Amino acid sequence: MTKRVVLLEEGTAEMKGLMGSKGAELAMLLQAGWPVPAGFIVTREGCRAFCTRLGHLSTEEVQEIGSAVRHLEEQTGKFFGDSLAPLLLAVRSSEVSSHDMDSLALLHVGLNDVTVEGLARQTNDRQYALNCYRILLQDYGQLVQGIPYSLFEEKLGNLSILDEAKLEFAIAEYKQLIEDIGLHPFPQDVQLQLKEAIHAVSHTQRAARLNSQQEAVLQTTQRSGDHQGVAALIQVMVNGEQGERSGSGTVYSRHPATGERGMTGEYIASAVSQTPDEGLDQLQREEPGLYGLLLDACSYLEHYMGEVQKIQFIIDSGELYLLHVSPACLSSKAALRSTFDFVHEGVITKADALLRIEPWHVTEMLRGFSSGTLELQLLLEWADEIKELTILSNVDHPQDAITARALGSEGIGLCRTEQMLMSASRLPFVQKMILADSESERRRGLERLLPMQQSDFEQIFEAMDGYPVTIRLLDSQLHELLPDLGVLEKRREWLQAVEPQEHEDHQIELEELERVIRRVSELHEHNPTLGQQACRLSTVFPEIVDMQLEAIFRAAVKGIRQGWWVRPEIMIPQIGHVHELQVMRDLVDHVADQVLGEEKRHCHYRVGAMIEAPRAALTATHIARQADFFSFGTDELTEMTFGYSRHEAEKRLLLLQRDTDSHPVTNNPFHVLDIEGVGQLVEMAVVQGRIRKPHLKTGICGENVVDLESISFCHRIGLDYVSCLPEQIPYARIAAAQAAIKGQREGADTQNTDISTIA
Repeated sequence: MTKRVVLLEEGTAEMKGLMGSKGAELAMLLQAGWPVPAGFIVTREGCRAFCTRLGHLSTEEVQEIGSAVRHLEEQTGKFFGDSLAPLLLAVRSSEVSSHDMDSLALLHVGLNDVTVEGLARQTNDRQYALNCYRILLQDYGQLVQGIPYSLFEEKLGNLSILDEAKLEFAIAEYKQLIEDIGLHPFPQDVQLQLKEAIHAVSHTQRAARLNSQQEAVLQTTQRSGDHQGVAALIQVMVNGEQGERSGSGTVYSRHPATGERGMTGEYIASAVSQTPDEGLDQLQREEPGLYGLLLDACSYLEHYMGEVQKIQFIIDSGELYLLHVSPACLSSKAALRSTFDFVHEGVITKADALLRIEPWHVTEMLRGFSSGTLELQLLLEWADEIKELTILSNVDHPQDAITARALGSEGIGLCRTEQMLMSASRLPFVQKMILADSESERRRGLERLLPMQQSDFEQIFEAMDGYPVTIRLLDSQLHELLPDLGVLEKRREWLQAVEPQEHEDHQIELEELERVIRRVSELHEHNPTLGQQACRLSTVFPEIVDMQLEAIFRAAVKGIRQGWWVRPEIMIPQIGHVHELQVMRDLVDHVADQVLGEEKRHCHYRVGAMIEAPRAALTATHIARQADFFSFGTDELTEMTFGYSRHEAEKRLLLLQRDTDSHPVTNNPFHVLDIEGVGQLVEMAVVQGRIRKPHLKTGICGENVVDLESISFCHRIGLDYVSCLPEQIPYARIAAAQAAIKGQREGADTQNTDISTIA
């Protein structure tokens, strides 16, 4: 039989699917002996059935809810709808949301024109009772009838003056507003009030005309899941706003901004108290027993939940009630500090701690907080103990290598030599070399670049002493290395337009300019993105590759003689066919023999392929014959697999998809690895390559893989490393550990399931 109504004292923490998150948490508190206002849950199934019958309750539901209300009457000695001792109820959604769902609650359900006078006699405060009635009417109008909050505000006017006469006037105006604009008048029947309240909080789409803030909360709730039939929480109203020894507040088990141990928060005493508002200090002084009970609750919940807790509470005539507990929203500093402390206090394990770290925690901590960075360092050490993937760095300049090493990089996964050659001080020499008419002229230009490149590699080898350094040979497209033809032609036009007497002065420049323009035109390509680039560029200008290889091995010799452990790994970009790699490998070996000499026995270099073209991935078995390692350039592989430019996609296609809600791509594939497509090519190539070479080293050096899902994929398919930007290294280390932990736990769960099935 489907359970439609559950008393809080009958529930357990494991009944979250039935009772909703908030109801299950309150049931857990009751089971543990903590004070919680009495109440019951109309379960998800009960509310779903309620919502699908156009607001009509079945006879069985009416009986079950009625029985639960009578149980509350027995516990409190008050009666729902009674004129002398009215029982009032608070009706809320039982689902926990990141937004303030209490703004969607209906409070003081059970008040009407008769029971409001009973509440006035109970509290000996008619003004307070009338204001509670006004609040119920306003909330009912909003959430049940969809009447905008602003219309009620217009009726009330100045909120700072609320005497009995004004409140009575407001109540009359509110009831008339509901009758005029709403679907039906405000019900004096308290049973009907309760039914409408349950329907409203469990079927939030009905409230269609809320203020902008509440609409945002509702829309988020509706997007987050099943908005029809969410469980409803009904509790006895407790009063923290009236009477002596009353008040309300929110406490955190640790400071939400710093993570410092000790309860912190706020407390507001009732209006009757004449003591100035001193917050928790006032509560500790006036109610030490209740203050101590809150301290105990913080300690208990931290150890039970393993997280910093936020506790909302009410004190009603000297009695403490816990209304809601939830994980606290913490700053990055507080999240890291509390997580670290929980491990040392034995509350959670190191693995549990690492699973809690989010990218923004790491990013914010790296921006400042020197003490917080030291906590961060300890978490990174824990991550290194657990992770299986090696985390390398992409670098453009020697300084990047120094930064990467300081952030924990275990080597260089991608050294982009084209960025070094295309700096403002070096590009003119590159262009002069490319535009030369003869090989000898080109080599003279390269002689100027050789010491510059060698110096770069020396600094990187020194920074990465003992760690691998993967150097990608020139990977520019030819047109990126050439002067701008339009600029050259404008200069020619200006020289040709000068006065005749000045022609002789400019004749030499004009002749040279004509030669350069002619040479640039000869090298022009109609489709430069698929033209001479990467390893194909070396067939046109083999001297460039010769120079780069000589610079690498010269730097290696110097490093070895200075006592460094040099580990160069030379990567050939844009391989499409195994023969391209074979030719380049032969060239690498030839230059190494010439430059290294006797030091070759101390320089165990590797030659690998950068897999950026789908064909290379599909023919990985053949390419592995000539490769010591595979490095997947997922940025370029994504472009070629999807068939569009990264920059154009980000500016146009993906923006268009967001605007039209067509969503054929769930994530930007240049920010998050496309596992379904690009990922399958990577996995296929890894499997094929290791069929040929079982110990083939494989890794990814794209900038779109530093998220948990992508790194988990890399871990699952058995890659050896992930290479990322220096600033991404700390989170990549943590994400690699998270991937390993999840993989171990999922494996254990699968094993347990298999054992259970066999049994």
